[in-house]
Amino acid sequence: MSALKALGPSKPKAVYDWIRRNEPVPVADLTGSTSDGENLLEKNVRWARFQLRQDGVVSSPARGVWDLA
Repeated sequence: MSALKALGPSKPKAVYDWIRRNEPVPVADLTGSTSDGENLLEKNVRWARFQLRQDGVVSSPARGVWDLA
């Protein structure tokens, strides 16, 4: 949520990059991957976004754009 507050409506890559630069992310999440090769940080951020969207906190004003509701 901090990334979207700072960036405003953003594409996921911008959100991931902002988090990498501005939040204390465990090295394992930065360098680790799932069994299918997906980056752990990006997977966790997408999951958090999904949950926040379910709660009505995050929206998608356009395809591929995340924003605070």
